[in-house]
Amino acid sequence: MIDVENPTILNLIPNYEFEERWEKLLLASEIVDATFNYFQIERDLKDKGRRPWNLKNMVKLMFLASVEKNENSVKISDDAKTDIFYHALCGGIMPSDRSIRDYRKIYKSIYQLILSFTLITTRLMDLSSFYHVSADGTIKLACNSPFNTIKRKDIHLLIKHYMVEKLTKKEIKKLRKPAKKFLYKNKLSPNEKINILFDWLDKLDLTGQDSLPLFDVDARWMKPKDKGQKYKKLAYNVQVCTDTESKLICGINVVQFPTDHYQIPALLDQTIQNLQIKPSIVSADTIYATISNFFYLKLQGISARIPTREQNKKFIKNPSDNPYAKEYFEFDEIRNVYICPQKHELTPDGVYDAPPEKGGFNKKKIVYSNHAACQNCPVKSKCTKADHRTITRYLHELSYEVEKIMDTPEGQEEYKKRSRTVESHNGTFRRIYHYDELPLTGLETIQGLMFMIASAYNAIRIYNITKEKGLNLYEVIKFIRLIGLRIIN
Repeated sequence: MIDVENPTILNLIPNYEFEERWEKLLLASEIVDATFNYFQIERDLKDKGRRPWNLKNMVKLMFLASVEKNENSVKISDDAKTDIFYHALCGGIMPSDRSIRDYRKIYKSIYQLILSFTLITTRLMDLSSFYHVSADGTIKLACNSPFNTIKRKDIHLLIKHYMVEKLTKKEIKKLRKPAKKFLYKNKLSPNEKINILFDWLDKLDLTGQDSLPLFDVDARWMKPKDKGQKYKKLAYNVQVCTDTESKLICGINVVQFPTDHYQIPALLDQTIQNLQIKPSIVSADTIYATISNFFYLKLQGISARIPTREQNKKFIKNPSDNPYAKEYFEFDEIRNVYICPQKHELTPDGVYDAPPEKGGFNKKKIVYSNHAACQNCPVKSKCTKADHRTITRYLHELSYEVEKIMDTPEGQEEYKKRSRTVESHNGTFRRIYHYDELPLTGLETIQGLMFMIASAYNAIRIYNITKEKGLNLYEVIKFIRLIGLRIIN
């Protein structure tokens, strides 16, 4: 353990050139030490064979590299041999790049504990109450060429080839290149190939998609959110939950679903686990406004700040160019009528059951119209191409409660905090970590990578908060050590 009062290693560096770098790495190192103490992480040494590297020092080495935005195992291995700070803080270990990759894969769950510890530390130091968190999702491209995929029809033909009758030359010619390569792969027996083909078919049935990536079978076809993107690409959906006060990442969840509609429960479960407390408010974009999400938040006692589509357009001040769009129809809640731009009232025609959501919840569909007013309206052709204009409103008790909160100035002000916190992290991952395209494959591996990035980001953020608030870093480190020993709870 480094003596924080007298970090003698700095005496070896002329002119104290790297003071800030040393402080960041020292703080990150102490966070790892305290995490191992707090969660009592121990390694099972029953395995026989070559003596393994010290687990804490290996995790620390990879974590320090992540803090410096380096995920390259070869460079990390070189830095362990040549960098004086890494050598001092990581016990002088000098692992190969292969060992680093192995440890990163096997012990990836530890980085969630480090992430959790950064949040616990921040709360115990009264740097944030975690009262209000925000959620958002972003699409990250998978490490798989869109051409290295196998289609469902090719899988069926290959199953026919191995289980029914050999394919003809004409049928083989119709196979796409990846399917042909699989057909001519001699290293696998026919029985092994049949098992693989049925496994692929199960994955396609589970996802409802028509083709499967062969290099990263966990990736899914998704449409990137960037403007101008017309075609789906192989990707993962990364869900992030952020504290609006400290801007620390509270949860990060990698999923295979192309949309954000039903992601709140899994993300908030992880966030609560990481924080070891429940936030009071969750804000999110309109796409999360599903009854399943509202029902989950209601059960957890968490208040939602999620606007309807119409409310969101008003908040971002991006009105439609069409002067007769739904957002220009004023709703009178007391009289339960819509008032059109021509000041005519649209009254309810009827109440119907809307199609059920995937979570099993039903909204009520209320249709409003005024047939007589539309027939004599001079701007009818601009307003609608139908016989008369109708406005549809979808309603549920849970969504209505949230809608009412979002109509208040307080609710709108709390929702504004979202864009200033969680959305900035997606830009950080893109510009600083360059993770528009993921460098690894497999859902679990990428989840571990995101835990590593998030925990490293939090360590840097804690360092910046201490500087912003004028705190003594070495006093903060002493406090972190006491938290790790559970002397402070």
